[in-house]
Amino acid sequence: MKKLLMTFVAFAMIVPCLAQKPGLVKDEDGYTNVRKGPGTTYDIVDQIPDGMFVYYKAGPDGWNLIYTPTEGAESYEFIGFMARNKIVVPKRSGDWKKVGKVKDEDGYTNIRKGPGTKYDIVGKVKDGGYILYSGGSNDQWYKVYKQDGTFRGYMARNKIMKTASPSF
Repeated sequence: MKKLLMTFVAFAMIVPCLAQKPGLVKDEDGYTNVRKGPGTTYDIVDQIPDGMFVYYKAGPDGWNLIYTPTEGAESYEFIGFMARNKIVVPKRSGDWKKVGKVKDEDGYTNIRKGPGTKYDIVGKVKDGGYILYSGGSNDQWYKVYKQDGTFRGYMARNKIMKTASPSF
């Protein structure tokens, strides 16, 4: 009986790890709180910047359980709860092909209306955040997309680092 119980406990610990999905944090304030429990009355345990990847699965009452990959990304560690409406999964219906990380330089990187500095700035992305983009290796400017997969503007190619990222 004890062996059966230990097998069940081990299985219960593994199964939740299989359910995590990648998503992007979307919050106009620049970050989203991760809390000890599913509600705003619980203490804040972490703050995740807008545009960063998280791994999550559905939790109770409009909240998601948030996880971080452990060494080697073979398993996940639970870190807390985040409001469900603060996570988006990019739609594959857009033209974006790749996920990149914005280089850490001056705090923010401009997104422009067209491919060049002569075009107006239409937005900014916090350096170190992830961005959806498309473009070839000869392009000096890449098309960039919002977290939901819709077109946003252009960013200089040298501001985006290729990165290993979750598949959506």
